[in-house]
Amino acid sequence: MRLPSLALAAAALGLAAPQIAAAHTQLVSSSPAANATVAAPTRIELRFNEAVIGATARAEIAMTGMPGMASHAPMPITGFTAQMGKDRKSMTLQLRRGLTVGTYRVTWAAAGADTHRMSGNFTFTVR
Repeated sequence: MRLPSLALAAAALGLAAPQIAAAHTQLVSSSPAANATVAAPTRIELRFNEAVIGATARAEIAMTGMPGMASHAPMPITGFTAQMGKDRKSMTLQLRRGLTVGTYRVTWAAAGADTHRMSGNFTFTVR
């Protein structure tokens, strides 16, 4: 009776192990949050599921929508600084001034201990 229980437990652990080992860096939250509408932020905070390797962390900000301009190309936002948190699970993008009214896309890339570079993006709107 014990042998089948042990075999079942071992099989379950074997199925879970690859998922644990294959964990990659993911964005778990941001401020402003994805799809949020906010007043002009002066900083953007990214929070990851694991500590990231600082040299691999990158972020870009682009204005993708502006009132009165239905289809303009994304306009990169420059002049911000990026700083990793002490826990290496967060990154703060400090802007020189608050963002103007419009829609913005933040694109990020980072790698954790497994060194697999992951990336993603989210949008938010400034009112």
